[in-house]
Amino acid sequence: MARLRRVRTGDVVDGRYRLEDARGSGGGGVVWTAFDKKLKRIVALKRPHVVASQADRLRFRREAETAAQVHHPNAVSVFDTVDGDECWLVMEYSPAESLDQVLVTGGPMPPERVARIGMQVAAALAAVHARGIVHRDVKPGNILLDANDFAKLTDFGISIWRAETLTDAGTISGTPAYAAPEVADGRPATEASDVFSLGATLFAAVEGVPPFGHGQPEEMLDRARRGEMLPMRLAGPLAPLLSQILQARPAKRPTASQVHQRLKQFVGDWETPNPAIAAARTPLWRRPAYQALAALAVAGAAGAVIFVPADSVPRPSTISMSSTDLIGDERTANPCALIDRTALAQFGPVELHTTYGNFNRCDLLVNVGARETVDVEVQLITRKSRPVRGEPFEVVEEPSSAEECDRSIPVDDKYSIRVTAKVPDPPMNLCDIAEVATNAVMDTLRQGPIPRRGTPFPEGSLAYVDACPLVDGTALAVLPGVDPRSAVDGFGKWACKWYHHATRTEINLRYDQHAALEPITGQPTWLAGHDAFVKLDTDSGTSCTVSVLHVPADRPRRATVDVMVLTVSGERRGDEYCAPATSLAAAAAKLPR
Repeated sequence: MARLRRVRTGDVVDGRYRLEDARGSGGGGVVWTAFDKKLKRIVALKRPHVVASQADRLRFRREAETAAQVHHPNAVSVFDTVDGDECWLVMEYSPAESLDQVLVTGGPMPPERVARIGMQVAAALAAVHARGIVHRDVKPGNILLDANDFAKLTDFGISIWRAETLTDAGTISGTPAYAAPEVADGRPATEASDVFSLGATLFAAVEGVPPFGHGQPEEMLDRARRGEMLPMRLAGPLAPLLSQILQARPAKRPTASQVHQRLKQFVGDWETPNPAIAAARTPLWRRPAYQALAALAVAGAAGAVIFVPADSVPRPSTISMSSTDLIGDERTANPCALIDRTALAQFGPVELHTTYGNFNRCDLLVNVGARETVDVEVQLITRKSRPVRGEPFEVVEEPSSAEECDRSIPVDDKYSIRVTAKVPDPPMNLCDIAEVATNAVMDTLRQGPIPRRGTPFPEGSLAYVDACPLVDGTALAVLPGVDPRSAVDGFGKWACKWYHHATRTEINLRYDQHAALEPITGQPTWLAGHDAFVKLDTDSGTSCTVSVLHVPADRPRRATVDVMVLTVSGERRGDEYCAPATSLAAAAAKLPR
């Protein structure tokens, strides 16, 4: 397949649109901010990740012409197309944040707010359907929200960059987490499947997780085909309508227009905010557009940031990084705030995951091919638990392999940040992705203290439990010579390590987060009232791991469960470590319930 030419800031498209910054990624294309030299305005330009054939370009032109006829305040407008050697769509620029980012930073929303957002999106979707357009990818990432909750639906109907997921049964259009059962089964998307995806989006907004949970695409699609949805715990009065929208049979779902009317009744006297009036009431120097343009003018740029709040444009640092507490409280520091998903969009569509592994970690999954997804992992680490050489703000290249590229950034004498890009049999140089991610982390650090988490951890979470006190000297006696005083805390006290240097034995206790519907590998057992699994490491052959599920009683069911993971490793055969690992895990498993 022919490769697209590389474009950079300052390049001019079609002699008119000067590219400013690649700031977002849709299902199959990268979005740029650009300056329209003819009409002297900021616009958004999007082009697909792949070179279009002649047939694709003809279809692109026809579909864009249809999309341009949609004029609705809650739908991003299509202005123009460039369909010569490359296909570019010129759209309205919106200085707003995508709903998925709002949920990452703020957590689940109350039903009333979700209804207000849903009412606007349903109205836009009804207008799209009235023009015979099927969106095919309604999801939180395609809904933009400003500071007043004015919502806009974007990225609709253009098949050249339609999101497609390759499964064992073929391809499906759209995003698996929000796909209707019939789409998951391989049938074409319809207006009814758009309505289902809207319902799944509202479900995720109010519950904090999509209706089919998280996991690999095929796993989510399997749940969609079987209709295995998570129960609604937080939807309250919105639950009956969501249940109707999420009906398995398309014919039983309401139309987008009917959803709009139902939600309009739900929100009562609330009126859709008018961005123009809101801007008129806001002092000029406080308006997002002014702040974005002022910040970028200082930097010598003429564009604005797409799909990111304009008032979050990186600010110049006026403090000394060597004397500033950048990390702050370990348990409230947000590792996801270190990742710029738009910076990685140049490699392919990007999906953010906040519940992979320990609480100190955040992951971006970058789809770089039909079946290749690179996991870009960012971790907050104490230098005592994982030593790293280097001065603060010096990027350290860690030993890497063909399937993994690692970078570390010492923050100060106590902390570092680790960036890892990994995938088996990579189709590209993983260090190219790791370098971009590392630069984004550095940019965030230069702005000052790391932002805090938007919502606290759920009540009963292991995030509130210090790891080291779970194993005392009596328990450690199963491995003679391991000194309780050798314990080293991990970041947030969410991990602990003990050592016996003479025998090179190590005990590693940590917390992980695991999708509730996914099995845990290993021999099942029962420890201190918890389900547990014992697994021999067949790769190294010199370690054994015990995973203990932590499911507090009388707590609402969540899409993820906390897992206490204890590994014993050393120079002996791994099966020799399974008995002491199980004994230690049983002692540590006396967790608060």
